[in-house]
Amino acid sequence: MSKTENAAPKLPPVKVFRLMNRVIRPLLASRLHRLISGRVMLLSYTGRKTGRDITVPISYFAWDPGTVLAMSSQLSWIPNLRTGPTVRLRIRGREHDAVPTVFEEHIAIAELLAEFARRNGPRAAKALMLGLPGDRQPAPEELRAASQRTRLVVFRLAQ
Repeated sequence: MSKTENAAPKLPPVKVFRLMNRVIRPLLASRLHRLISGRVMLLSYTGRKTGRDITVPISYFAWDPGTVLAMSSQLSWIPNLRTGPTVRLRIRGREHDAVPTVFEEHIAIAELLAEFARRNGPRAAKALMLGLPGDRQPAPEELRAASQRTRLVVFRLAQ
Protein backbone atom coordinates (compact mmCIF):
# COMPACT_ATOMS: atom_id res chain seq x y z
CA MET A 1 0.00 0.00 0.00
CA SER A 2 1.43 3.35 -0.97
CA LYS A 3 1.70 6.23 1.43
CA THR A 4 -0.91 8.23 -0.46
CA GLU A 5 -3.50 5.43 -0.19
CA ASN A 6 -3.22 5.39 3.61
CA ALA A 7 -2.85 9.14 4.17
CA ALA A 8 -5.78 11.07 5.56
CA PRO A 9 -7.36 13.52 3.11
CA LYS A 10 -6.39 17.14 3.60
CA LEU A 11 -9.04 19.16 5.42
CA PRO A 12 -9.98 22.67 4.31
CA PRO A 13 -8.36 25.53 6.26
CA VAL A 14 -10.00 26.68 9.48
CA LYS A 15 -11.17 29.85 7.68
CA VAL A 16 -13.32 27.73 5.35
CA PHE A 17 -14.94 25.97 8.33
CA ARG A 18 -15.66 29.32 9.99
CA LEU A 19 -17.29 30.65 6.84
CA MET A 20 -19.40 27.50 6.44
CA ASN A 21 -20.44 27.72 10.12
CA ARG A 22 -21.91 31.18 9.50
CA VAL A 23 -24.40 29.52 7.15
CA ILE A 24 -24.87 26.19 8.94
CA ARG A 25 -25.51 27.59 12.45
CA PRO A 26 -28.62 29.63 11.53
CA LEU A 27 -29.84 26.86 9.23
CA LEU A 28 -29.74 24.30 12.06
CA ALA A 29 -31.59 26.72 14.35
CA SER A 30 -34.35 27.28 11.76
CA ARG A 31 -37.29 25.26 10.55
CA LEU A 32 -35.17 24.24 7.56
CA HIS A 33 -32.86 22.21 9.83
CA ARG A 34 -34.04 18.96 8.21
CA LEU A 35 -31.78 19.70 5.25
CA ILE A 36 -28.69 18.85 7.32
CA SER A 37 -29.73 17.90 10.86
CA GLY A 38 -29.50 14.16 10.20
CA ARG A 39 -25.71 14.41 10.50
CA VAL A 40 -24.95 17.86 11.94
CA MET A 41 -26.01 19.20 15.34
CA LEU A 42 -25.44 22.40 17.27
CA LEU A 43 -23.26 22.16 20.38
CA SER A 44 -23.65 25.01 22.90
CA TYR A 45 -21.31 25.39 25.85
CA THR A 46 -19.70 28.03 28.04
CA GLY A 47 -16.10 28.88 27.21
CA ARG A 48 -13.82 27.82 30.05
CA LYS A 49 -11.59 30.91 29.77
CA THR A 50 -13.93 33.58 28.43
CA GLY A 51 -17.17 32.52 30.13
CA ARG A 52 -18.94 33.33 26.84
CA ASP A 53 -21.71 31.18 25.42
CA ILE A 54 -20.43 29.44 22.29
CA THR A 55 -22.43 27.50 19.70
CA VAL A 56 -20.76 25.44 16.99
CA PRO A 57 -22.13 23.00 14.42
CA ILE A 58 -20.50 19.57 14.58
CA SER A 59 -21.08 16.25 12.85
CA TYR A 60 -22.57 13.51 14.99
CA PHE A 61 -23.60 9.88 14.81
CA ALA A 62 -26.28 8.09 16.80
CA TRP A 63 -24.44 5.69 19.09
CA ASP A 64 -26.13 3.81 21.90
CA PRO A 65 -29.64 4.64 23.11
CA GLY A 66 -29.49 8.10 24.65
CA THR A 67 -26.01 8.85 23.33
CA VAL A 68 -24.43 10.45 20.29
CA LEU A 69 -20.82 10.32 19.12
CA ALA A 70 -18.93 13.32 17.72
CA MET A 71 -15.36 13.68 16.59
CA SER A 72 -13.08 16.48 15.59
CA SER A 73 -9.58 17.10 14.37
CA GLN A 74 -10.20 20.77 15.20
CA LEU A 75 -9.45 20.95 18.90
CA SER A 76 -11.01 24.34 19.62
CA TRP A 77 -14.17 23.06 21.37
CA ILE A 78 -12.77 19.84 22.90
CA PRO A 79 -10.88 21.46 25.85
CA ASN A 80 -14.10 23.12 27.01
CA LEU A 81 -15.72 19.70 27.48
CA ARG A 82 -12.92 17.91 29.35
CA THR A 83 -14.38 18.53 32.80
CA GLY A 84 -17.73 17.07 31.74
CA PRO A 85 -19.94 20.15 32.11
CA THR A 86 -23.53 19.85 30.99
CA VAL A 87 -23.84 21.18 27.46
CA ARG A 88 -26.78 21.87 25.17
CA LEU A 89 -27.27 19.97 21.90
CA ARG A 90 -29.75 20.78 19.16
CA ILE A 91 -30.34 17.52 17.31
CA ARG A 92 -32.93 17.31 14.54
CA GLY A 93 -34.60 20.49 15.74
CA ARG A 94 -34.85 19.43 19.41
CA GLU A 95 -32.89 20.76 22.36
CA HIS A 96 -31.17 18.32 24.74
CA ASP A 97 -29.00 18.73 27.81
CA ALA A 98 -26.08 16.34 27.60
CA VAL A 99 -22.97 15.34 29.52
CA PRO A 100 -19.85 14.86 27.36
CA THR A 101 -17.11 12.29 27.85
CA VAL A 102 -13.98 13.24 25.93
CA PHE A 103 -11.73 10.47 24.59
CA GLU A 104 -8.20 11.67 23.94
CA GLU A 105 -6.21 8.51 24.68
CA HIS A 106 -5.27 6.95 21.36
CA ILE A 107 -5.97 3.36 22.41
CA ALA A 108 -9.53 4.25 23.48
CA ILE A 109 -10.06 6.25 20.28
CA ALA A 110 -8.82 3.34 18.13
CA GLU A 111 -11.25 1.00 19.93
CA LEU A 112 -14.15 3.39 19.35
CA LEU A 113 -13.19 3.80 15.68
CA ALA A 114 -13.11 -0.01 15.30
CA GLU A 115 -16.58 -0.22 16.85
CA PHE A 116 -17.78 2.58 14.57
CA ALA A 117 -16.53 0.67 11.50
CA ARG A 118 -18.21 -2.55 12.73
CA ARG A 119 -21.54 -0.82 13.34
CA ASN A 120 -21.63 1.44 10.29
CA GLY A 121 -19.44 -0.34 7.74
CA PRO A 122 -16.13 0.49 6.09
CA ARG A 123 -17.57 3.16 3.76
CA ALA A 124 -18.87 5.14 6.72
CA ALA A 125 -15.47 4.81 8.41
CA LYS A 126 -13.75 6.09 5.25
CA ALA A 127 -16.14 9.07 5.19
CA LEU A 128 -14.69 10.20 8.55
CA MET A 129 -11.69 11.47 6.53
CA LEU A 130 -9.17 9.87 8.89
CA GLY A 131 -7.45 7.69 6.28
CA LEU A 132 -9.44 4.51 6.99
CA PRO A 133 -10.16 2.11 4.10
CA GLY A 134 -13.62 2.02 2.54
CA ASP A 135 -13.51 -1.47 1.09
CA ARG A 136 -12.85 -3.55 4.24
CA GLN A 137 -12.72 -3.36 8.01
CA PRO A 138 -9.68 -1.33 9.10
CA ALA A 139 -6.59 -3.13 10.40
CA PRO A 140 -5.30 -2.35 13.92
CA GLU A 141 -2.39 -0.27 12.58
CA GLU A 142 -4.80 1.80 10.45
CA LEU A 143 -6.99 2.40 13.49
CA ARG A 144 -3.95 3.46 15.54
CA ALA A 145 -2.88 5.90 12.82
CA ALA A 146 -6.41 7.32 12.54
CA SER A 147 -6.61 7.72 16.32
CA GLN A 148 -3.72 10.19 16.11
CA ARG A 149 -5.82 12.46 13.88
CA THR A 150 -8.95 12.96 15.97
CA ARG A 151 -10.57 13.26 19.38
CA LEU A 152 -13.92 11.65 20.18
CA VAL A 153 -16.72 12.81 22.43
CA VAL A 154 -19.63 10.70 23.54
CA PHE A 155 -22.58 12.82 24.65
CA ARG A 156 -25.02 11.19 27.08
CA LEU A 157 -28.40 12.88 26.66
CA ALA A 158 -30.25 13.87 29.82
CA GLN A 159 -33.62 12.18 30.30
